[in-house]
Amino acid sequence: MAINFAGGTDEISYGAGVSWPQVGCFSFRMKSTQTTANATPASRWNSSSRWGFGFTMNGVANKIRAMGVGVDASAIAFQLYSTTDVNDGNWHTIGLNYDTTIGQPNALFVDGVSEASGNSANDWTISSGSPPLLLGSQPSFWPSYVGDLAEIALWSRQLDVAEHEALGLPRNGISPSKIAPGFLKFHAPLVRPARDRYGSTMTGPTGTTVSDHGRVIYPVV
Repeated sequence: MAINFAGGTDEISYGAGVSWPQVGCFSFRMKSTQTTANATPASRWNSSSRWGFGFTMNGVANKIRAMGVGVDASAIAFQLYSTTDVNDGNWHTIGLNYDTTIGQPNALFVDGVSEASGNSANDWTISSGSPPLLLGSQPSFWPSYVGDLAEIALWSRQLDVAEHEALGLPRNGISPSKIAPGFLKFHAPLVRPARDRYGSTMTGPTGTTVSDHGRVIYPVV
């Protein structure tokens, strides 16, 4: 079972134990029909100091945006928009290759296909002082996400095209645990209970319910 977020204060967060590399890949699976602009399914920032990264929906209708932001909230390092509509009630795999150093490449993948890319316009960071990884409810600056999330994962290097293709096979990708496992730093399938595999501190789930999990090839057993 995946986790369903109904908005409001529904959330799960992961703190100590998540080792955030300065170059890596972050991915998750989502299913939503939410129409609220800038609803945020996953982030590691807050409303006062948005260093780190996050994802927002419907800034452009039915598209998802990935952002990297410096300590100064105006220092946007990159903004990448999908070309695929992800707000259609189907499961989609979202993948972000990121690099926190100025001039280095970032790329947004949807269902295994690269849809946008761009170099970081300034240095940004994911430091030990950053807020926790937050899923669902966001600080008041951002609307809360309504929909399903599953298979949250973080790697300590960028995934290559073939790995993204495997991760995002249309609607039914391979479990993150089977892709570059030597570089996998964090994996929360979000099956019931909403556990992770790497000993990170989970807060919540608050107000969430379980939902059907998108099929995964070679799942963790």
